[in-house]
Amino acid sequence: MAPSPHVAMIHVSVEQLTQFTVQLLESLDVPSGDAAITAQVLVQADMTGRHTHGVNRLPLYVARLRGGGIESRPDIRTQSAMFPALLSVDGGNGLGPVVAWRAVEQAVRLSEQYGVGMVAVKRSNHAGALSVYCEEGARQGHIVMALTNSTPAIPPWGGRSPFFGTNPIAYGIPRGPNTPPLVVDLATSVVARGHIIEAARLRQPIPEGWAIDEQGSPTTDPEAALSGAVLPMAGPKGYALALIVEILSGVLTGAGVGTGVKNPYNDFHGEANVGHFFWAFNPKGFGYLETFYERLTAMEEAIHNVPTMPNRTIRLPGDRGWDKRQRAYHEGISMDLALFRELNGLATEQGLPLLSPC
Repeated sequence: MAPSPHVAMIHVSVEQLTQFTVQLLESLDVPSGDAAITAQVLVQADMTGRHTHGVNRLPLYVARLRGGGIESRPDIRTQSAMFPALLSVDGGNGLGPVVAWRAVEQAVRLSEQYGVGMVAVKRSNHAGALSVYCEEGARQGHIVMALTNSTPAIPPWGGRSPFFGTNPIAYGIPRGPNTPPLVVDLATSVVARGHIIEAARLRQPIPEGWAIDEQGSPTTDPEAALSGAVLPMAGPKGYALALIVEILSGVLTGAGVGTGVKNPYNDFHGEANVGHFFWAFNPKGFGYLETFYERLTAMEEAIHNVPTMPNRTIRLPGDRGWDKRQRAYHEGISMDLALFRELNGLATEQGLPLLSPC
């Protein structure tokens, strides 16, 4: 959802926002390496326009670190399964970006060694945009899929109370050493719940068709939507996909399932027990990697040659985010003034340097 033209916006440089995030997390006893990973995940989301999963989640992370709901120095444990290409990870209730990053590293390592790697994660937290992890693995030449469950937001089809999270699915596809990976990242809901949280924070209405209230009636009030439920994309098809994500990232991993995943906004103290599932495989196993890249390029060219509708342009998933990333390096990352002030309020409380517009 694009910001309202009535919302005051400013820009902060990528370098400054990254350093600010690292320093803020370090001041809360997060190790430097973990703080750097979290900053990279959040800032990259902002750079590609996924602001609902960017630094606007930082105040939540801070509140849960302060309240003991997230361990600043988690004991992340890896356990081998019956088969060598499968691993289980206990995230130790650490920051979601840290747990997820370590898990993807393991999945890519297994993919490099065995041709495929699957990692099931429990006891994690909100991990930000899954696209960041998929892109990282794809840059190393691996096809990566990422799933995660989350705070209940979607009702089972025909229900009115939330049970599943927005349960996103993401893929990263390598396209060669000098070409950005093709990245797909989508929620199984009509819209990511973060857009509704953002609308509530900015006191903006949401579009019709996004959500229902507690009684099951359609609503454009974000507060009523947060008390009710977000609708699944494509009706029962989105519900079916959310179910599969819940099975792989919740049931299989040993994480919370459905209402067993805590709402971090309502409880700063208890474990959320979010589950993730990462799958990586090595396309080299099916022949020459260069041939795969050539065939992929040919397909993309054929897609772009399809006649367009009036005033429309054909893009591939991730193209828009790549363009936004290049602009962010030159123009800075946009954020609304309320978030800017909230982040500086946290910096003041921790005795840290303030953000300044670029």
